[in-house]
Amino acid sequence: MGGARLGSGERRLDHDDDCPLFSERLEEHLVAVSRGEEPRAGRFCGHCYTPMPAERAQCAHCGEVAGPGRAPVRSVPEEVTAMLRRQRKTERAYVTGYAYLGLALAIVGGLALVLGLPPLRESLVWATVTYALVLLVGGRAAAGLLGGGIGDRQGYERARARRRHAGEEWRERRDSVPGTEGAGEAAGPGHAAEPPQHPRT
Repeated sequence: MGGARLGSGERRLDHDDDCPLFSERLEEHLVAVSRGEEPRAGRFCGHCYTPMPAERAQCAHCGEVAGPGRAPVRSVPEEVTAMLRRQRKTERAYVTGYAYLGLALAIVGGLALVLGLPPLRESLVWATVTYALVLLVGGRAAAGLLGGGIGDRQGYERARARRRHAGEEWRERRDSVPGTEGAGEAAGPGHAAEPPQHPRT
């Protein structure tokens, strides 16, 4: 089952896919940071990196209780942020690729129609009008159907599978090193936040 859409047209992650990372709140934070709407620094769960208010001692997503072994962190690890960027990049590649395929099919189909029908072959005006309509209507429809339908679904599923695999591997590496479970700078409830930082472009 696919994820919901974000306001920018990006697909929201499916948070029922058994992946311990990327809660809905974490995803919203990462997307907002990428747009410059929120600062990168804050207070996050040391296990799943879901944003945690200063007054909370237990993560609302994974239920992890903040403590010496799993203290909250001040920022989401770059590796986790990179996983989301790679997912978005894969999704866009599939959507764009299938959209261009739809446009190419419309171009080829229009030429086949114009060259295959004798009345159109004999009339340059009608051939031009017909070909223009095929490109305008058929090209847009094919690009939307293939890119927004098949490409969107396949891109999301492929990107999600890669993200889940990368997340599991990274979490295993993180938890295999004693004392680095949070993989980030510890943040106390009253720790001052860093000034806003925008992601690299």
